[in-house]
Amino acid sequence: MAIESQTISTQEIKPIFAFDTDNQALGTAHTTADDFYDFGILSYTIPYNSSTLEVAPNLAGHYGQLEKQGRHRQDLNTWTFDASFLGTTNALKANCLWAFGDMVSPFVLTPEIGIGNGTAGDMQMLHGASSDNHTTAIFRNGGTDATADDMVVRGAMIQSMTIKQDINANAGLMTIDSTFFTAYPPTEAANTVTVDTTDAGNAAYSIFDLNTNSDASAIELNSVHLMPLSWEITISRTLERVGSQDYSTYLPYAIVQTGAWEVTGSLNVKADDGSYDLASILKGTSAGVNLSIDQASNLTIDLPKVMVDSATLDNGGSFLTHTIPFRAFAEAATDASGDTENIISIAAS
Repeated sequence: MAIESQTISTQEIKPIFAFDTDNQALGTAHTTADDFYDFGILSYTIPYNSSTLEVAPNLAGHYGQLEKQGRHRQDLNTWTFDASFLGTTNALKANCLWAFGDMVSPFVLTPEIGIGNGTAGDMQMLHGASSDNHTTAIFRNGGTDATADDMVVRGAMIQSMTIKQDINANAGLMTIDSTFFTAYPPTEAANTVTVDTTDAGNAAYSIFDLNTNSDASAIELNSVHLMPLSWEITISRTLERVGSQDYSTYLPYAIVQTGAWEVTGSLNVKADDGSYDLASILKGTSAGVNLSIDQASNLTIDLPKVMVDSATLDNGGSFLTHTIPFRAFAEAATDASGDTENIISIAAS
């Protein structure tokens, strides 16, 4: 058989994502009846359906490995892939939905969220159960077949997302770097889905709109204005698959979240008399303080209780800067409402 003349240009691949609030059964791909978005994607990786090979111990007195010793463990398979989104309002909404299940501004993460399927404290999502916090990603022209030329990934949820801005990267525009998790194998299929919405790249939030001369547009730590050079916030959790329903379809029983949500981040700011006013906070007081990132009236990121984790004074550039790593916490509940205090709140419009 001759080698195929087909060549697949990476420049022709277009990732699109189902961004639909109609509940969808976990493990079932969204279809053209659902809303698919062509988000501004800066970079991405494509998962591929393959399995690890497990090899049983060698037999005593035998000097070669036998076929029956090998087993592909499809019952253990999980896949991850990455996508970097241009930071628009729709991209923030979608990524918060696929992470902790809230796309109604302000998007709020509290300790009671659980896995994000809409049920407080629920740390699992059963196969076939309906919710809106998972997506179908389609990499158009990302398949290898001449006709089934799309790569389709169903049941994808975010296990980590980093929101960031940097005056020296991407012209200061916000990016959202997300790692997706699924326990369902990617499949190659013919193109049947149309794009409903193309997200406007010119609507991305810019770090240059953070002006520390205005209370309405500023980064504030413990009510002190700081001049940002860059900042980032990472929201993460750990996801795992539960077993395999059989050894033919290899469908999981469920997806579980195995630990608490963690919200961490870092600020890089000009060192000045304002940052000096934070000396005790940077030294460490074991008490949470407020961090807010406000861009006028259309973006407010609020972390009510952060603690600084080993700040540094940096002299590698033309002027002194501070790097301020931090971790966000929820305030302990003081009433009967339980763990409903915010860890992070994002209002975007």
